[in-house]
Amino acid sequence: MSADPDGFFHAHSIEIGLCPNPDCDAIHVHLLDKDGEPRAQMALSCENIEPIVADLRQLRDELMAGAKAKKQ
Repeated sequence: MSADPDGFFHAHSIEIGLCPNPDCDAIHVHLLDKDGEPRAQMALSCENIEPIVADLRQLRDELMAGAKAKKQ
């Protein structure tokens, strides 16, 4: 992952999922480096998480589409 002068990171991929801990009801988001290793993460927890998950999945799909376009 690389950083811009403004502090934003360019992740190679994003991983979104549930915590393996059954007591945790948060959605976990990991930014992955080129080797697929997480380099940054956050956990989201709120009453109405579904719209947030939908937005994150759309972001993931856009990141993946952009990565594929760069390879061509």
